[in-house]
Amino acid sequence: MNLINKQQQKPIQLQVALVPVCKMVLRFGLHFNEFTRNIQKAYIQAAKEILLDTDIKPNLQAIAIKTGMDRRTIAEHINNSDKSYSNPLNKMDMLIAQLQRHCTKTENNEFTHKQLKGIIDSIYGGHIRSGAISKELISNNIIIQLKNKLFKLNLTVQQQLEEISLMANEVDYTAKRLFQTYYKNMFKPLNSQTKNLLQSSSYSTKIPPRNHQKVNELIQKELRQSENNINLILKKYGSNLPEGTFSEIGASQFQFDSTS
Repeated sequence: MNLINKQQQKPIQLQVALVPVCKMVLRFGLHFNEFTRNIQKAYIQAAKEILLDTDIKPNLQAIAIKTGMDRRTIAEHINNSDKSYSNPLNKMDMLIAQLQRHCTKTENNEFTHKQLKGIIDSIYGGHIRSGAISKELISNNIIIQLKNKLFKLNLTVQQQLEEISLMANEVDYTAKRLFQTYYKNMFKPLNSQTKNLLQSSSYSTKIPPRNHQKVNELIQKELRQSENNINLILKKYGSNLPEGTFSEIGASQFQFDSTS
């Protein structure tokens, strides 16, 4: 009974772990059908790598058995990897870019409800009501509704969005490295002589909110010192060769604060 309960808990635990990922995907404006296409592509690539690790040829049948996906869907991804749907454009980014272009043509960066609706419909094609998109833009403080029934693009927020966009690649790499560490530790061969890669979390639920800022500052100081020490080790053992010559080795550090 205990074993069954533990098995039943696994999908729930995985769902909880995926919530922050989904929140980030939603904030970047990626809709479910686009996200699904990316997940399918990632599933196929993961299956290929697992099959190759076990000396099995990653053909359509082998990938279908491993993933549970239809062979036609797998073939579509493999044969059309360069098509636009495999790297869908971010509709929210496209919308903001269009609003920016419109604002460059005006002196006060303002636009009417009709103009806003036209820009939204040109991006979303009427699949989602423009009013719902407008509310989303306002709730995220991307646009500001003025008293004279006009709207204005919040340039401060746009600058923040551009900074977030620059962080997107680092998010990709950090998340990939984290899951690689878990995967290697969990599924390495039983006869492997390789030691587990270090992964640990230190946290407390006993610190009053008034002390959170001070604790975060002290943790940042420790992480910066650790980063300097790690860079010295990497430099000491690195060869005078171009970047990308060998596989990556190193450590990623991040701190967390679950305060809303």
